[in-house]
Amino acid sequence: MISVKNISKKFGRGTNLLSALDDVSFNVEDGEFVVILGQSGSGKSTILNLIGCIDSPTSGTILVDGVDVTKMSAKQLCEYRNKNIGFVFQSFYLEPAYSVTDNILLPLTIAGAKRQIKDAKAKELLEKLNLTDKANAKTSTLSGGQKQRVAIARALVNDPKIILADEPTGNLDSASGAEVIEILKEICKSGKTVVMVTHNEEQASVADHIIRLKDGKIIFEK
Repeated sequence: MISVKNISKKFGRGTNLLSALDDVSFNVEDGEFVVILGQSGSGKSTILNLIGCIDSPTSGTILVDGVDVTKMSAKQLCEYRNKNIGFVFQSFYLEPAYSVTDNILLPLTIAGAKRQIKDAKAKELLEKLNLTDKANAKTSTLSGGQKQRVAIARALVNDPKIILADEPTGNLDSASGAEVIEILKEICKSGKTVVMVTHNEEQASVADHIIRLKDGKIIFEK
């Protein structure tokens, strides 16, 4: 379980101090599909970055399975992210000169995984995300929906417990966006926890748990 307790996040200093989150608390159960809903500037991406240990809070704690990740060292945080978190971003962040397979396997390549392990993972995820026919294609040649499927496969390659998706359909047409939501739902059904931020009300309706933010505060939760 992820337990966010009294989290606040401020940026800047002095008269330029900006409060992005103000005393936010909520829990995420294992295997839940959670949507954090809000308009631009509501603090939703900030909370995702804090859960993913990309950033640290100004105050408050974040417990994951009882462990306070806000007190981890930089090395511990790096190890924690690599093992437990898969990230999916609006802008994909793929290497355009690399093949689909090489992009998917990039985290394993960085970790020095053996070729046998990488080959097995590539086959599994290419099939799972319906990308087998694009295995050797450069990602620069893909459609937006295909790029996001590659990004999702890359997020899954280390078999993380938690998938964090930041506006994953923001650069996609409606059909491709719906496909990505269905993929995330299936990932959740497989036992992983999915936390997605969006401003799309329709997409939020698929969630098990909805948290609505406005001006850095939770104004609605169900």
